[in-house]
Amino acid sequence: MYQRHDDEEEFGGQGLVNPEFRPRRKNNRPMLILFCLVIVILVIVIPIAVVFSNKGHAARHFITPQCPKGDPGDRVDCYPEGGATQTKCESRGCCWGQPATQGPPSCFYPTNHGYEQVGPLVQTPIGWEGTLRRLNTPGMYGGDVENLQIDIALEQDYRLHVRVFEPGRRRYEVPHVALPRPAASGEVSPLYNVTHGRHPVTMKVTRISTGATIFDTSVGKLTFADQFLSVSTRLASSNLYGLGEHVHKRYRHDLNWKTWPFFTRDSAPATGSTDNSYGQHPFYMCVEKDGNANGIFLLNSNAMEVTLQPGSPNSGPILTYRVVGGVLDFYIFLGPTPENVVQQYTEVIGRPLIPAYWGLGFQLSKWFYNNSQGLRDVIQRTRATGIPYDVQYSDIDYMEDRKDFTYDGNAYADLPDIVQDLHDNGQKYIVILDPAVSNHAKRRDGTPYLPYQTGLAHGVFVNTSDGRTPIIGTVWPTDSVFPDFTNPHAQIWWADNCRDLHKNISFDGLWIDMNEPSNFDDGSKSGCDDNNWNKPPYVPAIQGKMMYKGTLCMDARQIWGKHYDVHSLYGHSMAMATREALRALMPDKRGIVVTRSSFAGTGKHASHWLGDNMANWENMQWSIPGILEFNLFGIPHVGADICGFGGDTTEELCQRWMQLGAFYPFSRNHNTMDGKPQDPGSFSQAMIDSSRDVMMTRYTLLPYLYTLFYHAHVTGATVARPLLHEFPADEKTWDIDGQFLWGRGLLISPVLTQGATSVDAYFPDDIWYNIWYDTDHFMGKEADGDYRGKTVTLDTPLNKINLHFRGGTIIPTQQSANSTVYSRRNPMGLLVALNDSNPAGASGDLFWDDGESYNSILENKFLHVRFTASANGVNCIPDTSPVPAPSPPSHWAYLPYDIIDVFGLNLPDTPTVKAGSPGNLRDVDAGKVEYDKANKVLHLHDLADMNLWIFGQVQVTWT
Repeated sequence: MYQRHDDEEEFGGQGLVNPEFRPRRKNNRPMLILFCLVIVILVIVIPIAVVFSNKGHAARHFITPQCPKGDPGDRVDCYPEGGATQTKCESRGCCWGQPATQGPPSCFYPTNHGYEQVGPLVQTPIGWEGTLRRLNTPGMYGGDVENLQIDIALEQDYRLHVRVFEPGRRRYEVPHVALPRPAASGEVSPLYNVTHGRHPVTMKVTRISTGATIFDTSVGKLTFADQFLSVSTRLASSNLYGLGEHVHKRYRHDLNWKTWPFFTRDSAPATGSTDNSYGQHPFYMCVEKDGNANGIFLLNSNAMEVTLQPGSPNSGPILTYRVVGGVLDFYIFLGPTPENVVQQYTEVIGRPLIPAYWGLGFQLSKWFYNNSQGLRDVIQRTRATGIPYDVQYSDIDYMEDRKDFTYDGNAYADLPDIVQDLHDNGQKYIVILDPAVSNHAKRRDGTPYLPYQTGLAHGVFVNTSDGRTPIIGTVWPTDSVFPDFTNPHAQIWWADNCRDLHKNISFDGLWIDMNEPSNFDDGSKSGCDDNNWNKPPYVPAIQGKMMYKGTLCMDARQIWGKHYDVHSLYGHSMAMATREALRALMPDKRGIVVTRSSFAGTGKHASHWLGDNMANWENMQWSIPGILEFNLFGIPHVGADICGFGGDTTEELCQRWMQLGAFYPFSRNHNTMDGKPQDPGSFSQAMIDSSRDVMMTRYTLLPYLYTLFYHAHVTGATVARPLLHEFPADEKTWDIDGQFLWGRGLLISPVLTQGATSVDAYFPDDIWYNIWYDTDHFMGKEADGDYRGKTVTLDTPLNKINLHFRGGTIIPTQQSANSTVYSRRNPMGLLVALNDSNPAGASGDLFWDDGESYNSILENKFLHVRFTASANGVNCIPDTSPVPAPSPPSHWAYLPYDIIDVFGLNLPDTPTVKAGSPGNLRDVDAGKVEYDKANKVLHLHDLADMNLWIFGQVQVTWT
């Protein structure tokens, strides 16, 4: 629905202006007249314009600011760069008033700032468009745009798209090739109502069912200039999540006058500062007071900042955007559940790729193993522990002089043999590649360094402002140039070099780092020009308050535009190119690409790790909000460096972190070159045993985790999710980030503080079963005491992490092994947790394919099984089966169910059990049936010889 505010009639006396811009026709008069006009413009008009511009519009008569009289908490900062005085403030046409408390600004916007609507809104096939004219107020940073167009598109029942842009002038926008936009649907029945005010122009979006405010720009007026755009909105509540990448420490935002900058930067999370970090994700979710949820995405890759303020007690919090370029392009999502919001967001930015199955296994890395013997030692040491272990990495020390696409023939002469040994043992190998390419033309032996020479010949590098000369910085190989991954020639060049490297080292995936891009020089080795790109009139609160600090000059040129505009897309474009390079190498295998820098939509191409953390308890705690946020951002295959990257870990910290890290979606232990070894085999036997137990737990649950990634790929659902996603109406969940869920069914409650042997865990109002892995299957019982809707102290000795299984859920399992190559050959199992409804029940599903093919879903080469259970039995019903049908013995789907555990089953005694296909049930041998009456658990085991195949319909009953 669309309505206007009551003030539309009051301020509606403007004439109708055609909002559709039509470019002027070419002047067909003689060239002499055209020449004379040009001379007049150059000689007369431009100097006059400059004079008036330099006088700061002194000749104009500005409107008198109308200053708001309300609560100072509602003030929106009109001098965000700091250093305001009353004189400076009022010269901008802003209001001055010292606040009574710290926080609110002294210089703030008047109510009559911004733009006014000219004429009525014009209806379009999917919404409305209108023309806006700037009010006669002083400019702030120059380059004010006098006329704007607003397009309002009702794209889906649950999605509204609002663009504010400059008609007739091409401004930078995120290219469609970087982020394809979805099409609008046909007829919609929107969940939202849109109203607007005309003078000044404002827009308000509310939820029809409840009246909750979703987006309301009346609080801070629109500003739109060449290099400064700003708009503010009220929030529905203080329950705000997302906006990254930063170290937020808590999942729910602190709204007490916090400013968060966005601009991809090599800024490690180790210190917990408010600096802008590796990625740029201007998306947030807000949980409303009744548990409904909404989301807002600003599609803009320019540097920006977001200020959060509490607002007045009676009006709600305020969020202000300040952006230094592009357009204002908002997508508004109505949910109404938190999971719906994420699904709707990923529908716009692209759904995440399912990682290869082995990418869910445990992974090990260290910067600087010294040489091939050091690498061999850690591989053998980890194998000897019996800890499941799928992937070994090499950091930049494997390279010759840190040059991409080489390996050190001295220190790592037998690296190809090591990789072959990994493959022979069912393991994978991943190497790192940085974007910075050495511009030294020769290798150690005097032969040409071909990646540089061929790149130079094909013009694939980012250029200086002249558009021809590669910009030079300093990174690991010293003097370096930077591929322009937005250049199609660079994408081909990158793929060719990856292919050449693969001929020598048969890696299985790629790890891309330093791709913000990072530069040890500020801008370039020769500095940066003094212009509005490198030193814009307004600089957001980014690290160092310098646009090119630790990266490239902003006036550097790329195919997609100036680096000023596309800087935060560098890692995203590298991830796109690397994914395509990997696919060209291995057309039938997904592998994994792990990237440090990311943007909205990077999850379609790559996984992410949270960067260079520290080996301390705070960094372990902060990792959980980071992982939850990246699930919100559509990059669910995410994890932190287990045990910490920087500094020396301790055994206690590493043991607790291995327990937590076993439940990161992306589970990798990695540390720095000068840190002492922290692979599990370098610690005591007790630590090794603990790590083996928790990793065997992970591996047993991998079919469930893989199924969650299937749902993320198909529907956009989260994998690791906060409790509030499942219980949004429970206010106690809104601030919980020390616990999290896998999907809807598994609750993880780790120890996060030194010396602790217990955890205070909150249990939402549902039935929960405490489970643990014991030798070859899960054991458990209902959580003790009065726990529902309460926080309970759980005993957690050093060798334990608390896991709880939610009633009403069925989870597929598989017997673990030393790697996924072997675990995938083992029989399957089911964990069934009955709810306490009448009748009792549970449900779940399994997605299964060969674990690595790109097109298994498109080509119908997968299996999907739906599980249901009641107090009388379990049903397994395939609703999609692979084509052709599985055939023994080696087909990936030719697996039997072997173990079934049912929790919450109240029986008088050990039951008689039958199993088989419907209509052909057979007795299960009594020796395979165990019933724990005290804990209400039925354990069925050794069922594999009954040929209960996962691709067939299976029924299990008991009486």
